[in-house]
Amino acid sequence: MTARRGLVAVLALLALALTGCVSLPRAGAVRSVTAEDQADSDTLVDYTPGGPKKGSEPVPLVDNWLKAMTATPLNTSVARQFLTSDSRPGWVPERGTLVYGSHTLTSLPSGKVRLHLGDVAALDDRGTWLGDPTDGRGMDVVLNLVKDGGEWRISRPMNRLVIPLTHFDTQYQQYFLYFFDKSGQTLVPEPVYVPRGLQAPTLLVSALLKRPPASLAGVEGSFVPRGTRLDGLSVPVSRDGTAEVPLSDQVLDVADSQLNRMFAQLAWTLGQIPGVERIRVTVAGTPVDLPGAGADVGVTQWSEFDPALAWASTALFGVRDGRVVTLTGNQERRVGGPFGSLALGLRSLAVDLPAQHVAGVTADGTRVLQADKDLSSGDPATLADVQTVYAGGTSVLRPAYDLYGQMWLVDRTSAGARLSVVRAGAAGPVTAPGLTGREVVRFVLSRDGTRIVAQVRDGGQDRLVVSRVERDAKGRVRSVLPARPLPLEGADASSIRDLAWRTPGSLAVLSGPSDGTSQVLIVKIDGSSTPEDLSTDAELFRDQAVRLVTSPSIGSPLYIRTAGGQMFSLAASGRWTGTSIEPGLGAPTFPG
Repeated sequence: MTARRGLVAVLALLALALTGCVSLPRAGAVRSVTAEDQADSDTLVDYTPGGPKKGSEPVPLVDNWLKAMTATPLNTSVARQFLTSDSRPGWVPERGTLVYGSHTLTSLPSGKVRLHLGDVAALDDRGTWLGDPTDGRGMDVVLNLVKDGGEWRISRPMNRLVIPLTHFDTQYQQYFLYFFDKSGQTLVPEPVYVPRGLQAPTLLVSALLKRPPASLAGVEGSFVPRGTRLDGLSVPVSRDGTAEVPLSDQVLDVADSQLNRMFAQLAWTLGQIPGVERIRVTVAGTPVDLPGAGADVGVTQWSEFDPALAWASTALFGVRDGRVVTLTGNQERRVGGPFGSLALGLRSLAVDLPAQHVAGVTADGTRVLQADKDLSSGDPATLADVQTVYAGGTSVLRPAYDLYGQMWLVDRTSAGARLSVVRAGAAGPVTAPGLTGREVVRFVLSRDGTRIVAQVRDGGQDRLVVSRVERDAKGRVRSVLPARPLPLEGADASSIRDLAWRTPGSLAVLSGPSDGTSQVLIVKIDGSSTPEDLSTDAELFRDQAVRLVTSPSIGSPLYIRTAGGQMFSLAASGRWTGTSIEPGLGAPTFPG
C-alpha cells in the first residue's frame, strides 16, 4: 500500500515507546535548530501545531487533534490538550501507530465522532512494520467527546499515534536494530522506522534496549543485560561525532565478551546515522571502558559481526563444459576438486561461504552431490571424492549454505515442497509451515541464517513469503516459524524469474515486465516497500534475463544472465554493460 511510505514515520514513534523510561515527549517547548546544530544529520523543519480553539465543535476538534499528532520533533504535548483532563495522563500513544492515506469525520449523536481511516498501515511499539491490519477495508474508530470545563474534549482515545502518510513520507526513514543470532557469531538486522534528525539516536537506542520480541526468542538475542534502560533523556551526539549512550548500571556486571557484543550492537545501530563516528557508553556520567579499546570506540570496529559476513569468499562460481569453474577478477579456472575434473552433469550449484565445499544438483534433479572445492592430496580426483548427500529426490532446487556450513535443500515433490538440512553429510527433514507441502518455485537463505524467502505458487498465482529460522547455540536448526507474506506492491509476482540477497535487509528480484524485457527490483525484507521503493536506478534490460547473480557483500557486483548465456553487469550509472565473462557460463553463483 502507498501508506507504507508514510508508515515509515509511524515507526519512529513506536521506537520511542521502547522502554518504560523513554516515551513520547508530553511537554516542553519545541526549539528550532540550525544545520550546524544538527551536525551531519538531515535538517528537518520544526512544526508546533495549534491547540484546541475555544468553542470548537466535535468534528473540527478531532480534525485538529489529528494535526496535532504531526508535531516535529515528535511531541504529544499539544495533542494531549484535546483530551479530557482525566484522559491525558492515561493516553499512551507509544503502544503503536496507525498511518493513514485518507480520513473522513462524521458527526454522531451524543457528541460522538466517527473517524474513518483509509489506506491504513500499522506499526508496533518498536517501530516495526505490520502492514495493513484491515486488508484494504479501512478502519472505523468512534471517538467519544464530552464537555470538560465547558469545552468539547476527547475522552479516552485509543492508545495509538494516528498520523497521515504525507507526514511519514517527509519525516521518517528506515534504520535497523542489530541483535545477534543464537550462536553469537553474527549480527541480525531488524528494520524499524524512526524520524531523521536529532531524535534518531535516542529512538534507536531505546528500541534496541527493548530487546527482540518474544516471538523471535528462538531466532535472535541481545547481549544488552536485561533491565538495562536509558539513564537520561537522550543520546546526544557531539560535534566531533561521538554518541554518548547513558545506561543504567546493569552493564557494569557483565563479562568482557558480553560487553564487547553489546558495544557491537550499539555501534552497528548508531553507525547508520550520518555524523556518528564513535560511541561512548556511560553509567552515572562515568565512561565504561571496553577492554582493549577504551571508552570512545569507533563504530566500524566490529566488522567481524557483519551480517553480510565480510569473511565470506567473493569469488564467482559456475559450470563450463560440465566442470565447475571459479572466476576471480578476469581469471577463470577450474576448481581443483572432483567437480573441476569430472563431468557430473550439474544443473545448479551452491558454494559454502568460505569457498571450501561445493554442492551440485544433478541434471535430473534427483540427487545432490558435495565435494571439496580443492583436493589437498594432489592425486587425480575420482568419484570416491564425491559424496551423495541427498538421493531419491524429484526436482531439487538450487541449494543454499548457511554460515554454519549446513546445506539447505528444497525438493519439489508431487506432494509439494520437502525441506531438508544437510549437517555433517546427513540430510534431515525440516518442517516449515507455509512452505512444506506447497509449490515452491525458488528460495534464498539470508547469510545470517535467520530468514528464508521463497516464491510460492498457489492456484497459478505467485507470491513471496518470508520465514524465520530458530536455532540452538551451535547453529543447529530447531524449527522454522510460519511463513508470512512479503508483498510486492505495484509489481507482478508472477513475473519473478530469480531472487538474490542484495543487502542483509533487502532482496534483489529479477522480474520480466514482458517476454522480451527484464527488470531488477529491490524489496525491503519487512514488506514495507512502496512502488517507488521497488524501482531502482537500473535501466530496463531489453532482453530476457533468466538468472540474477549477486550477494549482500559490500561492493558485490550485480549480474544478470540471458537465456543465451551472456552475462551483463549493472554499472554505477544504472546501465547494463557487457562483462569479460565468456558467454555460456552455466549456473553462476556467489558463495552462500
